[in-house]
Amino acid sequence: WYQRRVREAVVSTQSTGSSGINAEYGDEEKTHLTVDFKRNILPHFDPFPTSAMSATKSLYGVFPIYKPTGYSTNAIMKIIKKNLGVEKISHSGALNKYAEGIMVMGVGKATKYNQVIQQHSRMYLVRGVLGVATTTYDADGDYCKVSPYYHITENLMKEALNELFVGKIFQTPPAVPTLRFLQRERSSLGNIIPRKQMETEISKIEIIEFEPPSFQLHVHTIGRLHPCTLINDLGETLESAAHLSHLCRVQQGDFGFRQALHFYDWEEKTIQSNLYLPSNDPEISDT
Repeated sequence: WYQRRVREAVVSTQSTGSSGINAEYGDEEKTHLTVDFKRNILPHFDPFPTSAMSATKSLYGVFPIYKPTGYSTNAIMKIIKKNLGVEKISHSGALNKYAEGIMVMGVGKATKYNQVIQQHSRMYLVRGVLGVATTTYDADGDYCKVSPYYHITENLMKEALNELFVGKIFQTPPAVPTLRFLQRERSSLGNIIPRKQMETEISKIEIIEFEPPSFQLHVHTIGRLHPCTLINDLGETLESAAHLSHLCRVQQGDFGFRQALHFYDWEEKTIQSNLYLPSNDPEISDT
C-alpha cells in the first residue's frame, strides 16, 4: 500500500544528464518525487541517494532510518553519532522507546533542515485499547480510569473521528513526571511538569481494524502529532476511556520504509552512500 501511495504522489519527473541511477527507474532518467502536502514547503529532498560528496567534504545531508522498538530516541542518536564520529546530529521528530518507524536524521549543515521536515506530512499506524486510560496516555503509564466501552461501535468511532479530529485541532500532551526535568525547574504540582497545548492538522483518519477493546487507525497528519493524546481524547469523546498500545510511523515527508536504513546499516560507509540532499540548496548546486 505504501508503494501505491508513493506512486500516486508522483506529480513530476525531471531528466538529468547523469547515469547509473537505479535500473527500476531507467538508466538515463532520474525521477524526482514532488509530493503535494497541501502546503508549499521547501526544501524538496531528492529521494535518491547521492554519490556526489567528495572525500574532502564533511558529511552533509539527511538520511531516513527505521527505529526499532526498545530504543529511545536519545539512545539511537548516541549510536549513530558514535558510528559516524560526529558530535552533532538532528532528528525530525522523536519516537518513544516502545514506538517504531521512520525517523529522518540530519548530519553536518543539513541538521537545520530537520526543522523543515518536521512540518511535512506524516503517516502513522496507531493501535489503541478501549476501556482504560493511563497517566501517560500509553501502555507505559499507570491506570487512572476504567470505563465501559460496550456501547462503542465502529460507525460511532468513525463519526467521532471525522467530525472532531479531522482538520486543525489542539492537543495537550500528558504531563511528564520525570526527575530530569525536575532538576531544572520546579512545578507547583509537585513532581508533575504540565505540558502546553499545541496545534496540529490531521488530513485523514481511517479505521483499519476494529475488534473491541482493540482498534487500529491509519492517520495522515501535516506536521507534528501526539498519537497518545489522540487516542486518549478519542476515548473521552466516546464517553469511555482509551490509551495507546502501539505506534508505528510509516512515512515522513518523502521518506518511507523503502528508503530507510535498518539497525545493521547504521555504519559510516552505508550512511554516506545513502545521504539525501535538498535539491534546491545553493551549497550543492554545483554537485
